[in-house]
Amino acid sequence: MTNNPLVSIIITNYNYGQFLEQAIESALNQTYSNIEVIVIDDKSTDNSEEILQKYAKKDKRLRFYKNDKRLGATGAAQKGVEIANGKFFTFLAADDFYEPDFIECSVKEMLLHP
Repeated sequence: MTNNPLVSIIITNYNYGQFLEQAIESALNQTYSNIEVIVIDDKSTDNSEEILQKYAKKDKRLRFYKNDKRLGATGAAQKGVEIANGKFFTFLAADDFYEPDFIECSVKEMLLHP
């Protein structure tokens, strides 16, 4: 097993544009760098898509998908898991954030206790 496995951070979003940038920034600014950030937008009607496009252009580690129809929180999360490439994955709510070393500490523990 590699000591630097890819971690997929899955963010599900529905009309949380006012919080979304803080969540994305906390994901992208982790001390652990081997990450991908996947945002599943559940057909938001606010400014979420504009924010997601801005970040996707700025950082290729971020991918976002806008659902054609509402899937709900569980359906959106499942879609994120299905397209994730990481050895590990985690969920981050669009109105929440991670401490900068969250992924690094989590990976360390998972590798120590497989």
